[in-house]
This record gives sequence, C-alpha cells and structure tokens, in this order.
Amino acid sequence: MTGSPTIDAFEFARQERHAEGSAPLARMLRLTQGLPEQATGEDGLARWSVQGRKGPHGEPLLELRVQAAPRVVCQRCLGPFAWKVDSETVLQVVGSEAELDDDPQDDPDAIEKIVGGKRLDPLELVEDELILSVPYIPRHSVCPGMQDKAAEAPEAPAARRPSPFAALEQLKRKS
Repeated sequence: MTGSPTIDAFEFARQERHAEGSAPLARMLRLTQGLPEQATGEDGLARWSVQGRKGPHGEPLLELRVQAAPRVVCQRCLGPFAWKVDSETVLQVVGSEAELDDDPQDDPDAIEKIVGGKRLDPLELVEDELILSVPYIPRHSVCPGMQDKAAEAPEAPAARRPSPFAALEQLKRKS
C-alpha cells in the first residue's frame, strides 16, 4: 500500500510521539486478495493508532492498535461475514535484519521485532497486523440458518467408541 505518510521509527519512539488514523480495507491489497468485496463507508475502515515509547533498556518500541472488520468467507457455509479485529501489539524497532534473530526463539514473552528506518509506513504495519489477525480458515461460530436445521433434524446418538486407555488397561490386567 502506498501513498500514506511515513515516519522515522527511531525518532518516533524516542520522542514518544503518537499517530492515528483510518484507511479503507479495500486499499489493503495484500489483505484483501482472495477475500470478498470489502464494505464501504464506516464499516469498511481500519482504525489504527501507533504510540512510540522507550522500553526498559532504552530500546525503541511502537505500540500498535488496530480495529477493523474485514469481510471473509466462512469455510463451513461459504457465506461472507465480517471478522472483527481489535488487536494491540508492541513492536521493537531494530536497525537491521541481523538484529531480528537476537532473542531465543522459544521465549513466549519476547517482543516482536521489525526493521525500522527513516521511512516506515504505519499503514503497512496495520495491514500486516490485520493479515496476522484473520484466520486462515475463517468460520462463523454458528452459521446462519444452521440453528433452524439443527432444531428440525432429530439428533442421532453418537456412536460410542471404547477408550484406547481402557484397552490398555485390559492388556495390563491380562499380564
């Protein structure tokens, strides 16, 4: 996505600046590729804010918040619906790709790192966060119309399978 204002990520964090805005989801081509047509007007906007700050060791951080409802296709009923996203994440800005791998891979508390510079586009961060927030296989929690069909059809009793642990217990007793 192009045409949005850029920031100097390191100065933005050092000066603890704040920026916010909104952008049409339809302009986020990486996000919307393969998705149904996005809503227009207020429903078709991604709202975002980014706050710069310094971490406990003086490292530059960006706090990103994204709110949107991109339209996706339910993989159960194939009907389109809005997937609500309200995401907050903290990103550490580093100067090179070599610095991305400095932390241990298995640390669940590690802060996500991004390569920053003098020309970082906040809308690219917003689009990246939305891409990560939309599930690979989106589904309604309950598909529209499925409640009616479930109420009409008599529920067949589930076939009961023996527990594999019970079979092991039987083998243990025979020995």
